[in-house]
Amino acid sequence: MCVVMKNVTVLLGGCGKEREVSLNSGNATLNALNELGFSTSTIDLPNDLNELIAQLETIKPDVVFNCLHGPIGEDGTVQEILNTLKIPYTHSGVTASTNAMDKWKSYQIFKENKIPTPETLKINLTNTLECPLAYPCVAKPINEGSSVGIHVISSDDEWKQLRQEWVFGCECLVQEYLKQREIHVAVLDGVALGTIEICPKETFSIFSYQAKYVPGEAQFICPAPINKVEEDLAKETALKTYQALGCRGLSRIDMMFDGNAFSVLELNTQPGFTTTSLAPQIAKSQGLPFIDLVGRMVASAKCD
Repeated sequence: MCVVMKNVTVLLGGCGKEREVSLNSGNATLNALNELGFSTSTIDLPNDLNELIAQLETIKPDVVFNCLHGPIGEDGTVQEILNTLKIPYTHSGVTASTNAMDKWKSYQIFKENKIPTPETLKINLTNTLECPLAYPCVAKPINEGSSVGIHVISSDDEWKQLRQEWVFGCECLVQEYLKQREIHVAVLDGVALGTIEICPKETFSIFSYQAKYVPGEAQFICPAPINKVEEDLAKETALKTYQALGCRGLSRIDMMFDGNAFSVLELNTQPGFTTTSLAPQIAKSQGLPFIDLVGRMVASAKCD
């Protein structure tokens, strides 16, 4: 419970492809904040960022709880605004947010820090007639989340179709496809909390947007059914990734496990945040229920 009353504004919504996910995260957070006794308000991210600044200057919150997903809210833009206004906020700061959202930059940081990760190439789709990696491989946007735009490519025809239908700019990441166990780790304030295993239905070759958000399309096992040595390695790999990107607050690290080593796919500085989202499930499995997790995050909110 909060000792000193704080005015907390929840940032949510926006006009991006992850608007619905953000609204769900924001509403769940708002309910928890109200239950904790905070004075609350919400801002649905406007298209005009000057309007966002005006609303923040009017409300004058003590803390902003950032429940935005995707570009603007997750890529350092909103974080820079909050730093300028000197309003403490949850999750990571500008540099970590920027680096984590840019999957090509993340890949380079992983390699520099000797963090295992699938082979990845950045290409220009307009002049790349042939797939540069062996099939199957994964094509993904550089700056999206929630598995938006991710495709598993298994043939020349699928590569051709991808090039024709791609809507995320000219550039694209092509990544080695790992058919392994998918295990995620949540890290909170520099401590690796625990693990969860993702088991999508066999109809999904990856943990897609639909598999993530449509009930019954995936099974979640929390904690992941791995032994103590494997769990320690998962946490160690996740924490190293978190530190390499310079994160703070809550993050989720998504990895593949081949039985010996964990390969990092990406780090999410703004993971889904409802009572049934992956990071809160992990926290709950370690004795930190959603409402207490929300309180912890408000308490640790700060500017860069």
